[in-house]
Amino acid sequence: MGTVEDLRPIFSPKSIAVVGASRSPMKIGYEILQNILVHGYRGKVYPINPETPEIMGLKTQPSVLAVKEDIDLVIVAVPAEFVPKVMMECARKKVKGVVVISSGFGETGERGRQLEAEILDIARKGGIRLVGPNTLGYKDPIDNLDAAFVFGMPQKGEIALISQSGALCVGMIYYANGEHIGLSRVISVGNKADIDDADLIDYLDADPATRVIAMYIEGIKDGKKFLDSARRCSKPIVAIKAGRTAAGSAAASTHTGSLSGSDAVYDSAFRQVHIQRAYDVDELFDLARALAYQPAIHGNRVGIISNGGGAGIMIADWCESLGLRVPNISKKTAEALRPHLPSISTARNPVDVTGDARFHRYHATGAIMLNDPNVDALIMTCVHAGIARPREYVGAVIKLVEEKRNLKKPIIACWVGGPEINEVVQDLRVKNIPVYPSAMRAAKAVRCLYDEGKRLELIDKKPAKNSG
Repeated sequence: MGTVEDLRPIFSPKSIAVVGASRSPMKIGYEILQNILVHGYRGKVYPINPETPEIMGLKTQPSVLAVKEDIDLVIVAVPAEFVPKVMMECARKKVKGVVVISSGFGETGERGRQLEAEILDIARKGGIRLVGPNTLGYKDPIDNLDAAFVFGMPQKGEIALISQSGALCVGMIYYANGEHIGLSRVISVGNKADIDDADLIDYLDADPATRVIAMYIEGIKDGKKFLDSARRCSKPIVAIKAGRTAAGSAAASTHTGSLSGSDAVYDSAFRQVHIQRAYDVDELFDLARALAYQPAIHGNRVGIISNGGGAGIMIADWCESLGLRVPNISKKTAEALRPHLPSISTARNPVDVTGDARFHRYHATGAIMLNDPNVDALIMTCVHAGIARPREYVGAVIKLVEEKRNLKKPIIACWVGGPEINEVVQDLRVKNIPVYPSAMRAAKAVRCLYDEGKRLELIDKKPAKNSG
C-alpha cells in the first residue's frame, strides 16, 4: 500500500472508536466525542469506556476488542502510561489508523521518549499508522468530521493546514475564519512519531479538495524524506519554520520534542524544493490565499493603480525591493488611459486615479492596464481618504476579476484605512480575492505568484517518467 491508501482509514474513516470517551465535560474524551457527533459524521462511532454503559446516547464498550465490527480509526485520549495497552489492543483488532491525543511522550524527557518508542514499535509491528502523540487531532470541514478535542470548525475552502502546534493550529483556524479564508483539511501532527509532514504532503497532493498546502513546522526528523515529498508535490507549499533562533529552538524542544536544526539549512532546503517560506501567520495565509485563488505568473512586471499617489509609490518601492518590476506602460496603453484620468493625473505606472475615483474610473483603468502586454499582474489600491468611495472600488475589483480570468493575470487588492473600509473589503475576502492592508503584503503576494510560476516551469521541464 502507498501513503495515500495507508492514511485513508485515518482521514476518511467509515468507523471511529474514541478510547477515553467520557460523560464529564471536563475531560478531553468528552470533547472529542461531542465534536464528532455535533458536526454530523455519518460513520459508526464507538465510545470506549469500561466504567459507564452509555455516553451521549451511544452504548459504550470496555475496549476496542469488544467492538464486533471493524474499526478504521481509533482516537486515544487516556493518560500516557495506558496508551501502550490500548495500542496492543488496536493491533489485535487489526485497526489501521490511530490518533494519539495524549501528551506525556517525547516532549517530556527520556521516560517520555521511551514510551513514545514503545507505542511506535507496537504500531509498526501491528501495521498501524499513527498520528501523534501529543496532538490536537484533525478537523475536516469538507467531509464534516471534527476529530479534535477543541471547539471550532474551519470554513470550507481549498487550503490544507498542517501544524506541529495544537494551540497555534486552533488560533490559525479562528484567524482564517475571521479573514474568510476557507480550509480543506486541518491536521495537527504533534510529535510525529510515525506520520510526519512528508506523509501528509503526499496525501494532500492527491486530495482533490486541496489546492495549496500550508504548514507550521518546528522540526523535521527525516530531511531526505521531507525534501523528496516536497519535490514531487504538484501543489504549492507555504511553510512557517519556527525555532529560527536559539531561544525559539530551545522552546521547540520542550514543546513537541523537536530538534529545530540550523535555520540556514532549512532556508536552503526550502529553496531547493520551492517551498515558499512565511514568517508569521499573517504571511502564511497571505501567500496561501494568493496561491489558491489567483493564477501563477511567468513574468515579474507589475501594474499599479491607486487613488493616492503615496500609496502607489510605496507599492512600487516594495515591488522593486522584492525583485519585481514596475515597467513603463506602452504608448497604446497610455493613450487609452488618458480619457479616464483627471487632468492632474499622468498616464504612467503607477497610475494615480486620484482621491475622487469612483467605480467607472477604477474599472476602466484596471481593464486597460490588464490588457497591456508589459503587465503580468495588477495591484489595485484604495486609500480611504474621506472623499474616496471604497464600496465602488470593491465593486470594480470584483467585476475585473470576473471579466478578466481569461488573461490569467492576478489582480491583488490593497487598502489603507480604518474600520469603515475594512468592513467593505470583506466583500473581496468572501469572494476569495486576495486583499491586503499594506503595500508590503500586497507586493509579497505578487512575488509568491511569480515564484510559483517559476516552480511550474521547472515541473514542465522535467522529463516524463519511463520516457525513452
